Amino acid sequence: MDDKRNEGRRQWASKHPDVAATPSMKRRMVGHDYQERAVYLITLCVEQRIPRLGVLCGPDNDHAQPWVKLSPLGESVKAEWLGIPRYYPQIRVLALTIMPDHLHGILFVTEPLPVHLGKVINGFKAGCNRAARESVAGVPLWEQGYTDGVLQGKGQLERWKAYLGDNPRRLWVKRNHQDLFTVTHHLTIAGTAVNAMGNHRLLQQPSIVQVYCSRRMSEEDIAREGERLLVPGNVLVSPAISPGEKAIMTKALEEGFPVILISSNGFTEMAKPGGKLFDACAAGKLLMVSPFEHRNDYQRLTAECCRTMNALARAIATRQ
Repeated sequence: MDDKRNEGRRQWASKHPDVAATPSMKRRMVGHDYQERAVYLITLCVEQRIPRLGVLCGPDNDHAQPWVKLSPLGESVKAEWLGIPRYYPQIRVLALTIMPDHLHGILFVTEPLPVHLGKVINGFKAGCNRAARESVAGVPLWEQGYTDGVLQGKGQLERWKAYLGDNPRRLWVKRNHQDLFTVTHHLTIAGTAVNAMGNHRLLQQPSIVQVYCSRRMSEEDIAREGERLLVPGNVLVSPAISPGEKAIMTKALEEGFPVILISSNGFTEMAKPGGKLFDACAAGKLLMVSPFEHRNDYQRLTAECCRTMNALARAIATRQ
């Protein structure tokens, strides 16, 4: 498998040497042809995350949800993004969300591009930089590189659009609950050094129960175990590895139970939970804990990793 993956890297790099050798690339799908028809989620961050593109505003008479009032520079960035199809008619702009210090946009390459998508993004950044020089001379606008996601599954586009639309609300919630969304490093829990984010007070609750389900358990067994654990007053703790553990922890979140989730990866300073976990964190009903440092690359979930996470969950539940 490693040989095939490396061969894919070599073939892709030989086809796009100008882009493959660029050190500023943040994340690319190995083996994917970035000139071919596809849908992309693009993320660009302002240099040093300085909020140059706008100001986050709370709900008001005209906006039911938090929103971003764009600066003149932000308006220029918006115009540049919406103008991409003028230079590349093979591209349709599907969505754009501009935040104070970054942007997310969705592009649909409807037919093969004459250049790598990276050159399209570089052209967009160059146009933005012209506007930036007019506002603050000599200060670069964007960080080097960009991050992309390639649409692959059914329903993913709708989830992307929902995520983009929810960005201002999420930032508003995070700013108003900074204690719950701050990553704590080198915390000791049950004698283990961990990274954590969320409501640390859940560790002091009187009834913490571990969710542990064998993969051999039937759906009926899992349902009975859920009924036993999902009792008012309980805090559920688990890495949610097996299907049964995932089902019970998901139900716990849906029903508003507080949960402690053991993660197989650590957290960066900018990390925040996604989906239902975000709202649970804002409500003080989530603590995410990892006994591992953060890694950018994908790591297979090994048996040793599972044992470490289950042991931590057990220690938390038994106060050992």
